[in-house]
Amino acid sequence: MSRPPYLTTRRVIVVALVRSAIVFAVLGALSLWALRAAGLAEAKKDAGSTAELSTRVALAPFLTDELLAHDPVAYQQLAHAAATFAQYRQIARMKIWSADNEVIWSDDPRLVGQVFELEPDERELFRTFGAIVGVSDLDKEENVFEVQDGQTKLLEVYFGTQTASGQPLLVETYYSYSYVTALVDDYQSRFFPLLLAGLGLLTLVQVPLALTLARQLNRSQHDRERLLQRAIDVSDTERRRIAAEVHDGAVQELLGVAFSLTAKARHADPPLSDELGVLAGATRSTVRTLRSLLSSIYPVAVPPEGWVAGIDDLVIELRSKGVAVDLEVAAQRPPHVEELLILRVAREALRNISAHADASEVAVRLSHHGGAYVLEVEDDGQGFDDVVAAARRRQGHLGLELLKDLAHDAAANVMITSAPGEGTTVRLELAAHR
Repeated sequence: MSRPPYLTTRRVIVVALVRSAIVFAVLGALSLWALRAAGLAEAKKDAGSTAELSTRVALAPFLTDELLAHDPVAYQQLAHAAATFAQYRQIARMKIWSADNEVIWSDDPRLVGQVFELEPDERELFRTFGAIVGVSDLDKEENVFEVQDGQTKLLEVYFGTQTASGQPLLVETYYSYSYVTALVDDYQSRFFPLLLAGLGLLTLVQVPLALTLARQLNRSQHDRERLLQRAIDVSDTERRRIAAEVHDGAVQELLGVAFSLTAKARHADPPLSDELGVLAGATRSTVRTLRSLLSSIYPVAVPPEGWVAGIDDLVIELRSKGVAVDLEVAAQRPPHVEELLILRVAREALRNISAHADASEVAVRLSHHGGAYVLEVEDDGQGFDDVVAAARRRQGHLGLELLKDLAHDAAANVMITSAPGEGTTVRLELAAHR
């Protein structure tokens, strides 16, 4: 039996909601990462700018020619000002460099008087008096004393300046990296909830869209099934009409002819009586052939046990003729309308094998992959070519041709592959829109 339409609608909605939740989680994680990355860059920039400006203002009066001349008083004044400034600005380390790469002052006396090689962009600050902000490389030789309390990185700010007489200096300050992370956390706490709210609203908007799509899908499936069922009903009605006309017309008339011939044969003298008896037998044989055709024309329904039970009589007939029949059937039973088409194609293919193929082996396979059903009926019989197929059509063998038309109405495809001496394969491809 086909499944109720509401299952399809519910499944579409569930799939849409699950996908929306996954997209929401992925976008939320990516947005958080992007927000932190942007916040980190902005925090470094803001912290660096603030640090540069405050340091320039706080230390400018103490960066004098006397400091370059190693005057103890100038040292003492700068040390006092730097200590007071560091107390309020969370400064971890401070250095003053001369243009010849010498540390002329540091809050760590161990560095004073030492010479280290500066990076090219740092040396450029002696000329431009600009600033550089970055995360310090604590593995550099000059930073051997900068690691404090287990810190692995610090915010490093370089800027160039000069004394009153124009002697260039380079000021290097290190700030606790928590200064940066605090700004990042602040950005995140302000903007991430707004971002999540926008993503959540986008996800909620998809719910009515999923409902609309589910209803449209349900209507499309209903219309498709209704049209297919109508095509089958029209075909069944026409088959019944033809079967009734043949049975009540030609069959009955031929039976009458057979009886008349038999009666006249009894009263006639040989050899006429013999000829009439032969004609009567031929007429009765024609009646049996017509009745066999009627059984193929009259529409068949799917038994309650399923389509496989609907081909049992043909399978038994083939096996009684010594034909080995192998059945390979998908575990999932097709929906009702699709199952009816599968049954009819299978019966017509087996009936043709029994009548024309002279086969020794037959395989009936039904597979189900990705929502599509594929039926294959294959035999190792004598096969046929286009000339034989055309001759059979002229003789009135139209079963598979009619099924091709019915399959086309069902958005399915029936393909027949055959060649003389190579057997025949009938393949039905049918998408089950469930």
